[in-house]
Amino acid sequence: MLLGMFSYSCKAGSPDSATSYEIRIPADDHRVAVVTASLVPTDTAFYMFPGANQLPKRWATFVSDFRIHDEDGQVIPVSASDDGTWQLASMPRGRVTVSYRVTLDHEAHDWSGGVDGAAYWRERGVFYTARSLFVVNGDDRKDIAVAFQLPDQWRVTAPWQQAGEDATRFVVPDHDVLASSMLFAGTHKEVTVRRGPFQFLLALGGEEVLALEDVFTDMAEGVLDYYVDLMGDVPRLGSQSSNGKPVVIINQADTTDGEAIGNNISIMLQPSGGAMSQHITRLLFAHEFFHLWNGKSFWPSGEDGEWFKEGFSNYYTLKALHHIGYLSDESYLELLAGFFYQRYDQDDAVGRLSITNGDLKHDHWGLIYSGGMLVAIAQDLQIRSATRNKKSLDDLMRHLFSEYGDDAYTLGDIERVLSDLNESSQEDFFRRFVYGTERIPIEQFLALAGIDTAEEDGQLVFRARATADADTVEIRRGMFDGRH
Repeated sequence: MLLGMFSYSCKAGSPDSATSYEIRIPADDHRVAVVTASLVPTDTAFYMFPGANQLPKRWATFVSDFRIHDEDGQVIPVSASDDGTWQLASMPRGRVTVSYRVTLDHEAHDWSGGVDGAAYWRERGVFYTARSLFVVNGDDRKDIAVAFQLPDQWRVTAPWQQAGEDATRFVVPDHDVLASSMLFAGTHKEVTVRRGPFQFLLALGGEEVLALEDVFTDMAEGVLDYYVDLMGDVPRLGSQSSNGKPVVIINQADTTDGEAIGNNISIMLQPSGGAMSQHITRLLFAHEFFHLWNGKSFWPSGEDGEWFKEGFSNYYTLKALHHIGYLSDESYLELLAGFFYQRYDQDDAVGRLSITNGDLKHDHWGLIYSGGMLVAIAQDLQIRSATRNKKSLDDLMRHLFSEYGDDAYTLGDIERVLSDLNESSQEDFFRRFVYGTERIPIEQFLALAGIDTAEEDGQLVFRARATADADTVEIRRGMFDGRH
C-alpha cells in the first residue's frame, strides 16, 4: 500500500529564514512528543501535512497545548479551525516559537492503510510519520533542522542526513522530503545495508523481530541484489536520496501489515501468526521494496495505473523471493493460487469494475493488486511464448526505468511497449482485461508455462506439469525467477 503526498515547490533559504524543530520524548511518558519549532512565518496559516481525512480535525486531533510566541516572548493569539489548522490574527514580525504536544493514541482510530502509516507506541519505542508529528507554515523552506531529546539508551532512525557527529540531529533538505518521512525512536536495533552508493536503514523492534535479524538482513540484501540486477541500477530517488537514506521499520504487532510513504517502508509483523503470517511479512517487505523502482523511480501518471504499480510489484515480489530461495516452485504456486488468486476470485468488484479504478485499491485489494498481478503473469508468459523466451516482462521494467526514471508513464506507454515485446498489438487484451471488466482467464496463460489448474476442496490450485517440453520448462523457469 502506498499513500501519496503533496509536492511543494522550494526556494533556497537564508540564515534569517532557517527553520528548526526540537522533539522531546519524556522519559516518564513515551506516548507524548513535545515539539518546539523556531521559524519566520511566510503567512498566517499553520497546518499539518495531508492525511487522516477520516477525522474531523485530521492530524490535529492528536495535538494539544498549541502556542506561538513572538521574539519578545509574548503570546500571539491563535484561532484553531474545525479542519485542523491554526490561524494567526495578523502577520507577526520576525521569528516566532511554536510549541505543542502530540499524544500517541492513534491506534484508537481506524486507518484504511493501517496504523503503520500513522503513528504508534511499542514497548521498544515510538513510530511517527512526519505528517502526524510536524506542524508547518508555508511551502518554501529548505535545510530544515530537526533535533531530538530522548530518554536514556534511546536512539532515533530517520531518513535524513545526520548533522555532524550528533546522532540526534539531522538536516532535512526541504518540505517535500519532510512530508514523506517516517521515523522510529527507541531501544530498537539499527542495521545498514549498502550497495554501491545506495544504502538504507533497517530498524528492528520487538523481541521476536530482533530474533529474526539475520533473516531480515539476508532477505534485504538478497532482494536488493535481485532488483538491482533486474533493473540494471539502484533506484533513482531524485532529491529524496540526495540527503539521507530510506528507512525500513519492522516492528512487532498483533497483526501483519505494511505501508510505504515516500521512499520509506513500515512493516508490522505478527511473529506468532503462523506460516501465512510469515509469508505475508516477507511478501510485504519485498513488495514495498520494489516500489523504490516501480512507484518511486518511475510511476503512473494517474490512479488508472495503480494496477500496474501494485500488481506488477506483486509479481516481482514472488520472483525475488523465489530467487533468494525463500519460495520453492511449489510454495510459489501455492501462494499464487491460495492467496493472490483467491483474493481476486473473492473480490465482488471483479467482473463488475475495471482494474483502472485505482482510487478503490484499499477497498478492492483483489481487483487492483491481484488483478494487476494476473495481467503481469499473462503478459510475461505470452511474451516468453511468442519470442521463445528471448524477451520477457523484464524488458518492459528495464525500459520504464531507463526511459521514465524520475518521471511518470501513461497506460498508453505500457500498451505500446507490451505490443512491441509481444510483436503483436495488445489493444484487444487491454480492451478486455484492463479497460474492460472481463475476468482474466489466468489458466489459459499458465498453460503456456506448463502449469495446470484444478479445483481441490472447492479451491483452485496450480500444479507444474511434469511432462512439459524443454521450451515450456524454460518459460516456467522465467516465470518463477525471471531472465536477466
